[in-house]
Amino acid sequence: MKFQTKTSKEITSDTVISFIYEDKENKSPLFEYLNELSNNEIKKQLKLGIIKGKYLETFKIAINENLKVLLMGLGKSKELTRKKFSIAVSSAARSAKTISLNNSIAIELIDYSGEKDSFDKKESAIITIPAARIGLYNFDKYLSNKKPSIETLEIIEDELTQDIEKGAEIGAYISYAMNYAKDLVNEQAQVATPEYIANKAVEIAKENNLEIKVFNKKEIEEMNMNAFLAVGQGSINEPKFIHLTYKPNTTPRKKVALVGKGITFDAGGMNIKPATSMLTMKSDMTGAASVLGIIQAIAKLNSDIELHVVSALCENMTSGKAYKQGDVLKAMNGKTIEVDNTDAEGRITLADALSYCDRLNADEVIDIATLTGAVIVSLGHNITGVMGNNQEQIDKFLNISKKYCENTWQMPILDELKDNLKSEIADMKNTGGRNAGTSTAAWFLSNFTKSKSWMHLDIAGTAYLEKSNKETPFGPTGVMIRSLINYLIN
Repeated sequence: MKFQTKTSKEITSDTVISFIYEDKENKSPLFEYLNELSNNEIKKQLKLGIIKGKYLETFKIAINENLKVLLMGLGKSKELTRKKFSIAVSSAARSAKTISLNNSIAIELIDYSGEKDSFDKKESAIITIPAARIGLYNFDKYLSNKKPSIETLEIIEDELTQDIEKGAEIGAYISYAMNYAKDLVNEQAQVATPEYIANKAVEIAKENNLEIKVFNKKEIEEMNMNAFLAVGQGSINEPKFIHLTYKPNTTPRKKVALVGKGITFDAGGMNIKPATSMLTMKSDMTGAASVLGIIQAIAKLNSDIELHVVSALCENMTSGKAYKQGDVLKAMNGKTIEVDNTDAEGRITLADALSYCDRLNADEVIDIATLTGAVIVSLGHNITGVMGNNQEQIDKFLNISKKYCENTWQMPILDELKDNLKSEIADMKNTGGRNAGTSTAAWFLSNFTKSKSWMHLDIAGTAYLEKSNKETPFGPTGVMIRSLINYLIN
């Protein structure tokens, strides 16, 4: 998709999105220009109450044979929030897509100051572009009859500044990272094997001038990643371990390691999943897909941080070679794990991935993983669980995620949780029952990192939607990519 910043009179799209409030007149240059083209018809419709501006109410009007306007209601002017605005943008883009004939949409930037929230035009651009692409996203690779897709998004602002242009650039690369990750998650598991994703990582490295290491099974064995290897040993597809590195041209402000869970298909191992639970398990590598998208955005934005992206890629299958309940695995850092449940495999692979990151001496370590069903019980499908060992790091991330329209909630990691994982024959078990399952899994992970600034994002409930919501179509969501990129560049 192409992104262009234009003034009102430079629009070439045949469909334009403008925003209105329930209790406040829109006086933006774009709105006034569109009203003038309509011979005052838009304002007349507002005055008559045909257009009310209630939140998520849409009104479509044809100005002429070459231009259609979609007005999106934002509700009462003092009650808008960044999240509500993001939802409105996504919804408007989805609606505009159905009436565009030249595969192009224009959308205005707004700034806002209300009782609950505020944002300027630069932040508006960072919010608007990813939100619009969320609404426009579709995966039609395997459809015989493909519908036309939007190829150009015009961002309309009559008083462009370098700050606004920078915001648009950030928003564009965030949206690219999200779409890249979503396309990878949507790919069928028989295609998106560990080798396939490792090859994608090599392509990313070549295109963005990144350093890359792809470790094969023998090299993984030599690094003593026995926990990771055990999870993948039931599959005919051999595991891969990838490490991508982006380094800025100047002395880096900070070094960050970003770990993405990379189970390319999760059948549950010997504790095999029910068929209905297995249906979406191609999405169990969402963490890996996300970090591959993120490092591309960081590289294209010429960030001043050094970023290391790591993922342990394998399939968790059942076969005569699969690992079993009761097995004792020795992780890279020497700690031993009694396998209580083979379907709690993600944390076992992350144990070795986090241990690997210790050798990088990073200032911060962040992992993103579809880790526990318990987080869905706790937080549902709209909130990501955040845990870690550095409150300053967590507070900063929680603030960033709220600022850029993603719902997060901190959950505790308590020392008492180690009793849930007590083993008589190993240092710990890999599961500890249903109670406090998300926090217990995080406590397990904490044993495999020496970092004093480690953060864990459990996206099991938010990574994949089986039913569309107001903002996001069903399927992969690209969750936390907006938050992580903005966190890293800030």
